Amino acid sequence: MTHEQDRGGRGAGHVLLFPFLAQGHLIPFLNLAKRLESIGHRGGTGQRRLEVTIVSTPRNVAGLRRAVPAGSRIGFAELRFPPSDHELPPDVESTDVIPLHDFPAFYFATELLRPSFEALLTELAGRQGRESVCVLADVFLGWTAESARAVGVQHRVFLTSGAYASAVTFSIWLRPPAFPRPADPADEQPLDDFPDVRVRYAEFLNVIVTEDHATNPMLAYLRRMVTLNFRHSGGLVMNTSEEIEPKGLRLIRKLSGLPTFAVGPLIGGRTPPDDDGTAARRDGDESEDACIKFLDSKPAASVLYVSFGSQNTIPAAQMTELARGLEASGRPFIWAVRPPVEFDGDEEFRAEWLPAGFEDRVAATARGVVVRGWAPQVGILAHASTGAFLSHCGWNSVLESLWHGVPVVGWPLLADQVFDSRLLEEELGVGVEVASGRVFGGLCKGWEHVRDAVETVLGDGDKARDMRRKATELKRLVRAAVSVGPDGEVMGSSVLAMERLLDSAFD
Repeated sequence: MTHEQDRGGRGAGHVLLFPFLAQGHLIPFLNLAKRLESIGHRGGTGQRRLEVTIVSTPRNVAGLRRAVPAGSRIGFAELRFPPSDHELPPDVESTDVIPLHDFPAFYFATELLRPSFEALLTELAGRQGRESVCVLADVFLGWTAESARAVGVQHRVFLTSGAYASAVTFSIWLRPPAFPRPADPADEQPLDDFPDVRVRYAEFLNVIVTEDHATNPMLAYLRRMVTLNFRHSGGLVMNTSEEIEPKGLRLIRKLSGLPTFAVGPLIGGRTPPDDDGTAARRDGDESEDACIKFLDSKPAASVLYVSFGSQNTIPAAQMTELARGLEASGRPFIWAVRPPVEFDGDEEFRAEWLPAGFEDRVAATARGVVVRGWAPQVGILAHASTGAFLSHCGWNSVLESLWHGVPVVGWPLLADQVFDSRLLEEELGVGVEVASGRVFGGLCKGWEHVRDAVETVLGDGDKARDMRRKATELKRLVRAAVSVGPDGEVMGSSVLAMERLLDSAFD
């Protein structure tokens, strides 16, 4: 274990950030660290210095260091991780490099970090004072709330998913609704915690994974982590804003009984996944050049960006239907492809997974760009020619689309993603769903449905215009939420929430 020496001195607030070991969690934690570093802490008697340290395993720390800007004062603490104790490869330190069926073992293995984390926490509390340390940990590391209470320091839990999706998902985990058997995918049941929220059977299975939830060890682990957080933590920190999710924040407050601090959206750049950075940066530069050149050649708001995230993908049969639908739509697109879910995600992408001649045809007509692997998502969404985003509706991607005012064609795959898609379509009015989940064949209706959904969002109809109008308004609202006026006094709702968070932790 290594730790950079504190710079704030005794009496300065020290926030210890501990993300779950996955790219989709590391990114928002890094963005939170940058936000904390940038605003410091404005107390009633003047500004107090705030120290920020990110805790993770050696490989993850190495990647995070490369993503921190020069001159940053963000510190890092490394904890050794022995996943081989759970029959995982010895060098695995992130879910990004393991198949989906190994996820439960990986989640269980993260508790092996507890002794070294508690040693770090005890040392910091003894050196800086217990009142000067606050742990801000991932919801999937609920045992850190017990650790913090035992050491006598403050604890807050950071949810990297949205408030609405978190509330619905946690409710399903804790008190699963009872569906009749056999059940139809469209059958609905209300949630015990929120009777006005109804969940379809297909959505339920995508969250619970298996109907035998009473003996499911993964579900038991998730329930325990959520319960530990609700029981021992001092509050929930949310990567959202009051403007985006008033209903979701109301639900999560009711479920948890804890104070909530909506400090988002936390938006930052994305970097390609890599080991030493060199090859990935070179490939990333080439992908970015091709994508931006393509966008520069197209009219405003005309291009569809397609990506299922850094870790998700769809079956080969659905990939073929998606390709046929994109081609039939006649709309320009950029598609970041990964191997189908039936294959190893580390394989080179094969042309045979797409319709014969597809890539040649779209390239010859300048109709599309197929990017193998990483694509410059933030740069694509920020470009004026991008008109819509076909997305798996992971929360980081949702926030980036809202930040840039881009409507979404939803194709959620797992867990909270199905409720993010519902939020975009039913609550915010900036999304339309084309398929959902992995059970029942993902309820994918074929290439014609893809074609029609793309036209709905990128076309000239009333719904397309209404979605673009709402997306533009949401862009204004989410940026205002994190803004500070030129005099430093006029602050957005999320900036004020951050101030309340720090006051609650250190005052």
